[in-house]
Amino acid sequence: MNKIVVLIISLFLSNLLFAQYTRNGGNSLNPVYFQKLNAITITQNESRDLIGSPFIEEALQKGTLFLSGTDTQDFFMRYNVLEQRVEFSDNNDVTTLKILPKEDRFVIQIDDKIYQYLSLEDLEPNYYEIIKTFDENTLLLVRHTKNIIKVEQKNSYTRNIQKARILSKVKIFFLNQDKAIELDNHKKRSIKAFPESTQPQLKTYIKKNKIKFNDDYKGLIALINKYITL
Repeated sequence: MNKIVVLIISLFLSNLLFAQYTRNGGNSLNPVYFQKLNAITITQNESRDLIGSPFIEEALQKGTLFLSGTDTQDFFMRYNVLEQRVEFSDNNDVTTLKILPKEDRFVIQIDDKIYQYLSLEDLEPNYYEIIKTFDENTLLLVRHTKNIIKVEQKNSYTRNIQKARILSKVKIFFLNQDKAIELDNHKKRSIKAFPESTQPQLKTYIKKNKIKFNDDYKGLIALINKYITL
């Protein structure tokens, strides 16, 4: 429990820094932090036989690595969801990419998205996108997954023309204290994840304020904000 609390507090402090920290363009991190980094060779044609992309954004984006909310370093980065790895380089060149170790002390900002590798009791070990930090014990998280769906080959002709597809999915979690609750980004179904005693009030709140549940997760954020005040 103590480890979880420390981690959540670290997340909270890191998110505060994203709002007020001025980026350091130099190499501010101690080299010892990067002793575990392994160079990787990116095969440019590794996804040629697949329909879809293994990345959130395939092109490298300018990103920042935060260590415990204090030290930072800028890189070109991308999140390979299929392989569950964050790839980074000092320059905008995929041939120089390295893999970031899967450690919860690293908080990663790529473009306007924030990620952290989490391994908690109620959560599958994975990179999670931190959508919102409400306080040091309450967060809204999204887990991105991509899987290869193979096409059934009926004959030799289709074997040559049909390609496997990459299927993308997301799961949304409300992390409250040390408990993770899966949420549905839907006006009616989202309420069912909360205690029954609070559901009538949440339903009234959604209806009265005409809360919409879109891909920006603002509806879920509003719903959680209401829930934690009950």
